[in-house]
Amino acid sequence: MHLTLLALTGILMGCLTTFVGLPGLAEEAGWVAAYVLWVVYGVRFKLDSPVRTMAVASTLTGLLASSIQVLFMEAYKANNSFWSAEYFSGDSQNAAIQFLSVGIVRGLAIGLVVGLITRTIIRRAS
Repeated sequence: MHLTLLALTGILMGCLTTFVGLPGLAEEAGWVAAYVLWVVYGVRFKLDSPVRTMAVASTLTGLLASSIQVLFMEAYKANNSFWSAEYFSGDSQNAAIQFLSVGIVRGLAIGLVVGLITRTIIRRAS
């Protein structure tokens, strides 16, 4: 249940970035806010394995967000013209691989950090 609920963040952020378009700082602020809520959630429900749960959920979140961006690449390009020069200089297949790779790797790395923070807070509160 926790995994599914947390992973919904990827669908939300994928849709926001693809169909609305968020400039770099706004997107980063959205991710930071989401992960702060994850920590609050993890502490509130005293997750048994917060590092594993957050790492898997965040990897899935990154995969879901980047998959939406790749599946609707034309909408992403149209709504994120400020990224065009950086990401879309090559062919679409390379951009898709780059999006998915970055989403998965970032998701795992951030999930591990968020999980460690959550575990630390839970242990200190006990």
